[in-house]
Amino acid sequence: NVAKVSPELKKALQQARVANKMSQKQLATLLNVPVQEITKYETGKIIPNNQFISRMERALGTKLPRCKKPPKKKDEV
Repeated sequence: NVAKVSPELKKALQQARVANKMSQKQLATLLNVPVQEITKYETGKIIPNNQFISRMERALGTKLPRCKKPPKKKDEV
């Protein structure tokens, strides 16, 4: 069971970046990650963990929706 990227997160991330007049490359440089990583977050190919979402929030000066973790099955601990 894989967590899905919420469409809200992809959209909010892109909107926040554009509102800050930042390119994906500028945001990637600020966060010290490859630009492809930002592209993948915005297209929903990979899911940022909540710790990375916090870093993006600080970089962009805005709140972003958090990923919902998939519910654990009863036999998983």
